[in-house]
Amino acid sequence: MAIVINTNVSALLAQNYLTSNQAGLTKAMQRLSSGLRINNAADDPAGMAIAVSMGQTSSSLSQGAQNGLNGVSLVQTAQSAMNNISNILQQMSTLASQAATGTYSSTQLGNLNTTFQALLDEIERVAQSTQFNGIDLLNGTTSSITIQVGANNTSNDRLTITLEELTTGSSGLNIASLDISTNSGAQTAIDTLQTAVSSVTTALAQVGANEVNLTAAVSNNNALVASLDAAKSRVQDADYASESSMLAKFNILTQSNIAMLAQANALPGMALQLLRS
Repeated sequence: MAIVINTNVSALLAQNYLTSNQAGLTKAMQRLSSGLRINNAADDPAGMAIAVSMGQTSSSLSQGAQNGLNGVSLVQTAQSAMNNISNILQQMSTLASQAATGTYSSTQLGNLNTTFQALLDEIERVAQSTQFNGIDLLNGTTSSITIQVGANNTSNDRLTITLEELTTGSSGLNIASLDISTNSGAQTAIDTLQTAVSSVTTALAQVGANEVNLTAAVSNNNALVASLDAAKSRVQDADYASESSMLAKFNILTQSNIAMLAQANALPGMALQLLRS
């Protein structure tokens, strides 16, 4: 090998390898420190785009699941009030049947009607006061509520909760004018209350179906989020076994490069020794 002093080719090569191996060492340390294989777009542009897209979808689905759970809570609040109204209607039906017979005096019918009217007032109170997060549920103010459960802006990403008005007025159960202080009034009340019970039963069935749909959507979202997070991990996360091996490799290579660079830098000194000899 020729001995030259103007250009130390061996030292230049050793420096290039040292720079490359130090970059590899830094990359391995960065991945092990962050736990990520992709720390910036330069590491893997396509992988970064995929990971970001998966992360966005996963976050949207997670929020959709939370929205669905809030919807379930809303529906359960409405159901509880509807069940209460249904129970009151049954009590009123019993009173109406009792008052429809001719064996009670007018005073006794009046007493039955007092209880009957108090139950009517309670139904109205429940219908007017049932709320979820400030939203009226049973007084006719809110007929439907849309729940965003999906990650996109399509009709398939939304579920609708349908709510019926259950006030005592004509737009609701239409029972406000019932009076059982007479036999004939009580007989009329029997038919009207049967219709009201049927209306509440239908409303209960509707919100029950809404709850089933919302629960299924939440379960589906959670499964999708788990799958997306696993896929994102495979794309973005660092393999610690592999990166540990790379760290050891570049550590050894860097130390070897430093030793070889020291020897390469000593080569020009050999020319000086030749001159001295």
